[in-house]
Amino acid sequence: MQNLFFILPEQIACVIKRLNLNNLQEIRLRAEKPVAVLYNFKTYFLSNDGLTQNSNKGIVVSQNQVENTFFMACQHSVHSFMDQISNGFIMPCGGLRIGVCGCAVCENEKIVSFKDISSLNIRLPHEVKDCSKNFCKFLLHPLKNILIISPPGMGKTTFLRDLIYQTSFLNEKPNVLVSDERNEISGCIDGVSQYNLGDFSDVITMANKKFVFKNAIRTMMPDILSCDEICNEDLDWLHDISKNGTRLFCTMHGRSINDIKTNASFLKITDIFDRYVFLGDEKNRKISVFDGDFKRLDL
Repeated sequence: MQNLFFILPEQIACVIKRLNLNNLQEIRLRAEKPVAVLYNFKTYFLSNDGLTQNSNKGIVVSQNQVENTFFMACQHSVHSFMDQISNGFIMPCGGLRIGVCGCAVCENEKIVSFKDISSLNIRLPHEVKDCSKNFCKFLLHPLKNILIISPPGMGKTTFLRDLIYQTSFLNEKPNVLVSDERNEISGCIDGVSQYNLGDFSDVITMANKKFVFKNAIRTMMPDILSCDEICNEDLDWLHDISKNGTRLFCTMHGRSINDIKTNASFLKITDIFDRYVFLGDEKNRKISVFDGDFKRLDL
């Protein structure tokens, strides 16, 4: 996490260093507002003494500090991050993802950059070894098509990452192709994953899923395709891939079973997945596993 301390204003970095980073999920810098953090899935303000729920005691960050943090994250070469910035985020290294808000710069009706940066959401990745292990008997024996569902920030990617790792212990040693569109699953630096995805995973980072679906499936011939945050434009490809015998490990946003059942995108893929893993919200962090008919399996 040294890169995190390098990009943050010194006053904020000094306080963050005193926190348990294993419990820190997000740091939100908003121009002329107190710094907010998501810590152990609860929102606090950052003060010189640590965490507080009193906004008046929070450290206020200036617009200049927000913009400087952005430039530091881009290693003072914004041009190098243009493709990412046009999608509203940057990935400095090691799995950090920083959401960017400000004044959008457009060319030919397409966002190409941002200026006057007004806020940043720094999301910290976490590796929780064996967090999926107790559920593998429902998911990997035999291999299933699995959809992991939760609200944003509740651990879908963390669970997916560990599930990929757990496949290394299967007798058949399946090859896993990881479509890591935002470099969040692997956190690759110079071609080396910073998280343990097991001994039989192959990772493509920073490429859109369509490229992986169209090209890498043929060239890498995976037993399992893993990808994060599927959306409507991915659905036809997922149908085709599942018909060819490749197993799917995917994630999708959803706040509850009832919520996901009314999701138009989800209704198009109910014939694909054999298992659904639901990760609870901040009030109920329980993990639940359901079969294709939504029968609870882990009771």
